[in-house]
Amino acid sequence: MTLEKVVVTATRDEQEIRKIPANVTVITREEIEQSHARNTVDLLKNEADVVVRDVYGTGKTASVDIRGFGETGALNTLVLVDGRRVNAIDLSGVDWTQIPLDQIERIEIVRGSGSVLYGDNAVGGVINIITKKPEKPFSAKAEIDGGSYSYHKESGSVGGKWGPLSALLNTSYSSTKGYRDNGFLRAKDVGGKLTYDLTDSVSFNFSGSLHRDDSGLPGGLTKADMILLGRKSTTHPDDKAETDDEYGALGIKAKLWDLGRIEADISFRTREVGVSYFYSDPSISSTYKERINLSTWGFTPRYILEKPLFNHSNKFILGFDFYKSDSRVDSESYLSFPGVPGTFTSFDKLEVTKKSFGPYLFDEFSILENLILSLGFREEWVIYDFLQDSSLLKDKLRDREPAWNIGLDYLFGKRSSAFFSIKRSFRFPASDELFQFYPTPKVNTSLKPQTGYHYEAGIRHAFTDQIEANLTLFWIDLKDEIFYNPKIFPAISANENFPKTRRQGIEIGAKVKPFPWLSVWGNYSYIIPTLRAEPFSGNDIPGVSRHKGSLGVDIDFGKGFLLNTRTNIVGSRHLISDWHNQLGRLDGYYSLDAKLSYAWKGLKAFVGVNNITNQKYEEWAVTNASGTNKLFYPSPERNFFGGVSYTF
Repeated sequence: MTLEKVVVTATRDEQEIRKIPANVTVITREEIEQSHARNTVDLLKNEADVVVRDVYGTGKTASVDIRGFGETGALNTLVLVDGRRVNAIDLSGVDWTQIPLDQIERIEIVRGSGSVLYGDNAVGGVINIITKKPEKPFSAKAEIDGGSYSYHKESGSVGGKWGPLSALLNTSYSSTKGYRDNGFLRAKDVGGKLTYDLTDSVSFNFSGSLHRDDSGLPGGLTKADMILLGRKSTTHPDDKAETDDEYGALGIKAKLWDLGRIEADISFRTREVGVSYFYSDPSISSTYKERINLSTWGFTPRYILEKPLFNHSNKFILGFDFYKSDSRVDSESYLSFPGVPGTFTSFDKLEVTKKSFGPYLFDEFSILENLILSLGFREEWVIYDFLQDSSLLKDKLRDREPAWNIGLDYLFGKRSSAFFSIKRSFRFPASDELFQFYPTPKVNTSLKPQTGYHYEAGIRHAFTDQIEANLTLFWIDLKDEIFYNPKIFPAISANENFPKTRRQGIEIGAKVKPFPWLSVWGNYSYIIPTLRAEPFSGNDIPGVSRHKGSLGVDIDFGKGFLLNTRTNIVGSRHLISDWHNQLGRLDGYYSLDAKLSYAWKGLKAFVGVNNITNQKYEEWAVTNASGTNKLFYPSPERNFFGGVSYTF
């Protein structure tokens, strides 16, 4: 939360944090190396108003929720890698294992709507993951990690900078049995980045990654299951999934002398996921297999002009984002009954194409030397095409939504500022939310885009070089929020629009460094997530905790020894789908972690323990409409880790 750090996500260009009218956090490379994280989502758990729900404890099926969206947190949080959108068009969300920790330079978190600059999904916040680039003529690194649940990871990187050319290659393999039975995860990754400065004014960069993994799907447990079989058990020992994911991105930056500069990126990503579910009891046996193929093209050019206007500093950005995503789902179902000869089979195929086009403009104008006015506007068009084999259904759906923002940022002191902003956001439905299978396959044309208004004010202040603090207040009113309504039979469950919701909250953070060897930091967020229409008027939004906080202490013992401790606290919340708020609350939890590291020249070694007090808790729990079937997803108990690396 150091105030002079630079971010790029809030304005799609480099800017000091204190000049941005939003609550912004940067997790630096140093903080990543000091953390207890095994994967990317572990880095986010201790951030203010950021709740991570790691369903199986491996990061594979984790979701990240900013500012209290509960079940749809992943759909209302936009995730970028080097500015490239990675949210899928369906309900699969973000695959965080596709972004290995050892490839990350820093992570930038912008809370609040980013719809003007990024469009769809950027409602609760934007997370931009910046990957590493070489900074030395030559460097190489090798690392081996290990820990509880048969966890091990081997990784390496090599890179260098030779005149106008720089290149970096990363590779890793990781494997774990997981905390729960059938909770395994095995992943392979290869990624790299290549940059070439053609001239002082023109540069090119290429980045790409290959990811493969296979994992178990242990599913949820009832309270009776956890008592009789244990928290680590599974009732789905054969369910599994596999993923192939790769992307490539080419970017260009060109300076136009006094006429500004142009930046453009073109990217392609393809993803194939296969899942298998098995069920058997004395009366029936079933097998369901599904293979999902996703491909996405993106083209995101922008023009940036930094030139005084009426003798006042001014930055103007004009750009557009074009994305074309194709989804194909092939499914197979097999049913058999004891005593009945033969197997009943069915096959189906659903194809969805989504095209979006969003031009935008954004301007930062210095009314005074220390008072910055920011204005922005976007209009986004989206087209969906649906085709299903079994019903011969063919349909097309079009929509459009505007977004705008007004912000004021007042600078005072050398590293302090106060801000206020008003924004309009939107979210288009995911393809899975639009398509309804029962009672007959059809496109749910009654489902409208979600829109909202965001009001935010905050202050960040450096009292001294050793003491920093920030305070943010926010108010979010959403209209037609998209959610899943698990209605009781014979009504048909469906994705619907909830007329009105409101989120009011406060975010507080502070960092104190009383001695050169001691650093203490903490944050706390409080949110009131309210449903504002019948039949649930006044109820809390399910899955959202009102309280969330973190505390960290870093002690430098000298001679290369460093101790880091982290405490993450999340309050109680209603079960997912408990819109009536009648089934009790899922208990809150806390986790205390510690890590001791040693560094000497290129050598680094560390040991640590997560969940020191061996808390038994669940980050995720769901129910059906009647409340008769509650499923819990136990989180890992106390576990240990360690590793060693050497950088040449």
